[in-house]
Amino acid sequence: MEEEIKTLKEMLEVNPNNINAWMNLAQIYYNNGDYEKSLDTFKQALKIEPNNALIWQNLGYLYNEKGLYHEAIKSLNKALKIDSNLSITLTELSFSYIELADYDKTIDVCKKALEINPKDETAWTNLGSAYYNKKQYDKAIEALKNALNIIPNLEFAQTVLKLAEKAKKGEL
Repeated sequence: MEEEIKTLKEMLEVNPNNINAWMNLAQIYYNNGDYEKSLDTFKQALKIEPNNALIWQNLGYLYNEKGLYHEAIKSLNKALKIDSNLSITLTELSFSYIELADYDKTIDVCKKALEINPKDETAWTNLGSAYYNKKQYDKAIEALKNALNIIPNLEFAQTVLKLAEKAKKGEL
């Protein structure tokens, strides 16, 4: 890793506008668990390409990882203004809204993500979770079963599905 970081930094000394080098460096920092350096590096990349949806998406993801959900929402919405067809960005945005207990926005965003990619198991899971939290158990069960049809061993979807089924029966 250190050798890769050194090489990328040398590339940036030669060409400080090399967006790929900035992105790769930020990813290495992220993979090493250094979220602060990763954030700073993505922000540096934004100075070069402020309309790069992928950079905004990555910033949003990092902010979510750090529990900075309002910042994540801002970054992810900027990515979506640049490219509204990024289903993974919408799914990440739904995570931010779930964490803030804004289940109506979670539902709206998940539905948009699923229009783009109906095989997005995370969007189905987040949708099911939002419905569960709104006590709309039938819709939760349907969404979670859709997630599990895509990836049968999703633990979180399995857990929420069991809870929704019990809640529907009045067992919770």
